[in-house]
Amino acid sequence: MHRLALLLCTAATTSALRLVGRRAAVSAATGAAVALPKQVLAKCTDIESCREVGDAKVAAQEAANPVINLGNGVRYKRVKEGAGATVSGNDVVDVAYSISTAGGSYMYSRGFGFEKDSDGVVDAGDFLRVRLGNQDVPKGIELALRGMKKGEKRRVELPPGPVTGFETSEWKPAPTTRRGKAQIVAYKNLINGNGSSQPPFPAVTVWDIECRRVRGARGGER
Repeated sequence: MHRLALLLCTAATTSALRLVGRRAAVSAATGAAVALPKQVLAKCTDIESCREVGDAKVAAQEAANPVINLGNGVRYKRVKEGAGATVSGNDVVDVAYSISTAGGSYMYSRGFGFEKDSDGVVDAGDFLRVRLGNQDVPKGIELALRGMKKGEKRRVELPPGPVTGFETSEWKPAPTTRRGKAQIVAYKNLINGNGSSQPPFPAVTVWDIECRRVRGARGGER
């Protein structure tokens, strides 16, 4: 049973990294069929043939924008390109982030407008300031931040563990909402287990990270 759950978790995380590309490709294939000449329409006249066209587009996109493995189970895929200064060294970086389970269940976030403050104002435009090497985020997320450019967005798969996992930042960034706090407690219980009835399970979290500003080691924007 435990092995089956692990296989399902692996499949879910792979789907999480591919989700954006697959939806876009299938949508593009279906939409393109309406505008193309009749001789091209013959290649995509039903759901199955359109799916095949979409799968081919996904394969091409994955070749152009592959999943990058950073070691210890950490990997990412670029969701949106950026431009300008590149994150490196001990830079200070302003980021927005959203954390979900491998199955897609939302946990908590900051800066994407998914949360509200005590006055009911959404947090769109807010950010987390991260100094690389300061344990403001897990080491695996720091690895994924390196090389990012302003405006770039990456989807990162982060497994638990003492090398790169959530534990390496002492569970920072911490949630501020009741729901977020409940989600992180549930996640800790999942990976740590609960006696013989619930053995530890190495569930990953999926992070959407957007680089808002690159400030450099001294804090000045580059």
